[in-house]
Amino acid sequence: MAEMKALLRFPGERKVVLADCPVPIPGDHDILVETCFSVISPGTEFTQVRQTTAPLWQKAWQRPDLVALTLKSLATSGAKATASRVTNQLGRPMPLGYSAIGRIERIGAKADGFYLGQRVAIAGMGHASHAQWNRVPVNLACPVPDSVPDDKAAFATLYALALHGLRQGKTTIGDKIAIIGAGLIGQLLVQAAHASGTRTTIIEPNPLRRQLAQENGAHGGVDHCRHAPDNSFDAVYICAAAHGMHTLIDQAARMCRDRGTIICVGDVNISARRKTLYDKEISIHQVRSYGPGRYDPAYEELGHDYPLGYVRWTIKRNMQAALDLMADGKLDPSPLITSKIAFADIADHFANGPSQDQLATLVSYDIASQPTEQTPPTPPTPPTPPTDPRAHLIPKSRQPSKQQPPTRKASLVTLGLIGTGNYLGSQLVPYLKNCGNADIVACCSRDGLSAMAVARKFGNARALTSANEIFENPAINSVMIATRHDSHAALAADALKSGKHVWLEKPVAITRDELALLHDCQSVMAPDAIFMVGHNRRYAAMTAKLKDALPDGPKHFRYRVRVTPLADRHWLNNPEQGGRTIGEITHFIDLIACLNRTEISDIRCQWLDRRAGDSIWTIRFEDGSQGDISYQHSTRREPKEILQIDAPGFDAQLTDWRKLSINGHTVMRTYFGQDKGQRSAIETFVDAIASGRQDRLMPGLEDEIKLMALVINAAGY
Repeated sequence: MAEMKALLRFPGERKVVLADCPVPIPGDHDILVETCFSVISPGTEFTQVRQTTAPLWQKAWQRPDLVALTLKSLATSGAKATASRVTNQLGRPMPLGYSAIGRIERIGAKADGFYLGQRVAIAGMGHASHAQWNRVPVNLACPVPDSVPDDKAAFATLYALALHGLRQGKTTIGDKIAIIGAGLIGQLLVQAAHASGTRTTIIEPNPLRRQLAQENGAHGGVDHCRHAPDNSFDAVYICAAAHGMHTLIDQAARMCRDRGTIICVGDVNISARRKTLYDKEISIHQVRSYGPGRYDPAYEELGHDYPLGYVRWTIKRNMQAALDLMADGKLDPSPLITSKIAFADIADHFANGPSQDQLATLVSYDIASQPTEQTPPTPPTPPTPPTDPRAHLIPKSRQPSKQQPPTRKASLVTLGLIGTGNYLGSQLVPYLKNCGNADIVACCSRDGLSAMAVARKFGNARALTSANEIFENPAINSVMIATRHDSHAALAADALKSGKHVWLEKPVAITRDELALLHDCQSVMAPDAIFMVGHNRRYAAMTAKLKDALPDGPKHFRYRVRVTPLADRHWLNNPEQGGRTIGEITHFIDLIACLNRTEISDIRCQWLDRRAGDSIWTIRFEDGSQGDISYQHSTRREPKEILQIDAPGFDAQLTDWRKLSINGHTVMRTYFGQDKGQRSAIETFVDAIASGRQDRLMPGLEDEIKLMALVINAAGY
């Protein structure tokens, strides 16, 4: 297992440390970069450190929006589930840094335009971190001209921010601008404005910073906005944090000419009197990071560039422009470097806090120091299983491990967790911790950070970035997969073919080809392998109570599901993930099928809004029963799930897993949270592995493939 050092924030522990963590593995649209230099931007990064080390009440004061979400969760999910979510979020390590340079070590399958060993400037929080290695999306990496040395190229991201700010202000040759604040970003903006032929006045109380700005290209400077002339500037750039300074926008407006522009580069509270803004028809613009593409999953994660004719200056094009200007000698960050430190000393640097005159700190890495290989001891190799006569038909990556026997005796359950995101970390891990028969051996995530957070909860568990390390480890006999939808089927197939028991979060697959992967592995998986999909509702106490009360004969199930809309950029809205509906609908179909206890004969879907996922699903059973599921988005405060069941002489209603009524009488009610069956489902899975017996409530792999095939056909995928 390859490990590296990275500077990480631990919000729950209120500390920032240089920690050991797994080396990330690049995806198809990524490159793996060995870091040479990174830059510490004191304004942004020391603010993040202060937020990390602040008490919880201060964090709540700074983020009232998150407090509101927590209170909403408390009302709907209960104190225990809410506490689990908060603890999971606070326990996740967070990287620092967003501007660096390095050399390419590995290239993803679809990461075109790069070569091994190439120097690249890299950008983005979580991608250009203060770490020995970084996994970087192709659109956040830019080749460095030969004439630009590493220590200067490390500033490309910061210069891209300054260039994007100038473009937001539509600043051109001959314009007169004022820049409020001569910190690092203000100084970079001064240089970029000077290179563009703009006349700049710097407004900064610190005389040393003011003098440095004038040496870097500012044509004049004053110590306060009140000393700047009225009605003089085409644009005013605010590069200072302005919390509570309600007059700063007013002062900038006074300085602007008629129809001038105010550009908020720093963290500015936009509050001002209307009169001046109205009289001059002032425009106010906000600078969002380094250019178009930032925070767009299609651009950052999938490598989709914006057409040049429609979006001239993206993040990457701004970075390239900055590097070209450095190559021409028109931008030079050297005067702005106030300190240089070794990577090993970076945690102490942040612990000491920023000095008054500090601008950029350059962090140097010893690139000769390679990640360390730490391979844990493994038990003796068990007997080799018989060779499958059709093994040559299976791709090598899908063939079963030769170290894993085809059958197992009852033993302790050793689990590897793959995909340690919000759901697994907050919903399943608390039950796994209290499950005595399960030993969590390894945790795996793409960047390794969420895996670290979960692994720390289990003491000796290892954090990994490669699922293959779990599949190839004979000491691990079971896996739990909770990754993004498009990877479910392939990971489950690999796990089954390597001889593991599998818990797979829904959906089983999102395409017919993915279902075929699982279908093909049935003949080579171990005959006693346990395969379970995370349809936890069938294991809930209310489900058991309702199932015992249901009469024989045809029944009508009416399931009303109302979900809160997700943010447009949420990964579930990515078409490559199949959409939110296919990820959730099998939960409700499986519950109805469990209650009715007869075979499904047909599933049909009527899309009301396919893009949003709103739909009506009809399920018909061989005994004449029918289920209707209304799955729609809603912004009203209402129960997420209401299941009504009618039969001759019988009616029942299950309301949001809080109340169950049968024939007009309340038979079960919970006052603190909801029980959707996660605990019982995990215990069922673990007990089945430990005993070597499939639970009678647990559908097998063939059943789950059949159900998913019906859903995919009905949805028209």
